[in-house]
Amino acid sequence: MKRRIFLKASTLSCIMLFACNKKQTDKYTHYLEPEVGKETTLEGEIIHVCPVEGKKMKLRLSDGEIICVLPAATGKPFAKTQWDRKKVRITGPLQEAQLPRTAIVANYQDKKLLCHIDHSPCTDIKWIENRWKDGSAERLLERDNENLQQRMYETKLNYVQIFSITANQIVEA
Repeated sequence: MKRRIFLKASTLSCIMLFACNKKQTDKYTHYLEPEVGKETTLEGEIIHVCPVEGKKMKLRLSDGEIICVLPAATGKPFAKTQWDRKKVRITGPLQEAQLPRTAIVANYQDKKLLCHIDHSPCTDIKWIENRWKDGSAERLLERDNENLQQRMYETKLNYVQIFSITANQIVEA
């Protein structure tokens, strides 16, 4: 009986010692990082097609991750009526861009409304003007800044990771 108690205590002590001495890494690794630079196939729903010449689309994966979809080398724009709200399978190279904290702060201070696909300054001048006219621009600035700051806090990174895929092939799923 004493031996069992001793073995249990020893085992528990070893587990606790191991847990305390385990190296903690400060490096956040996103699950898509190993796929960057490789031909990848992603499935999800197109939840937005950029109204500015169909330059990009917003793909939501099943886990909620957002991916920017770019047209293939041909540069043919995406047709909103063809892809909006469709479940798709996209194949192409996956890229990662980093939006540094300094750029996020500068965009906020300069009152630049952001694209909600890749968080770059929006180029839709008419949409921007309408947001300032209807009074929603300040709310959008605050929301986007808070969301980006929260993502950096959660990942403990000094930048926001933005993943994009070049759509060499896109089919309805």
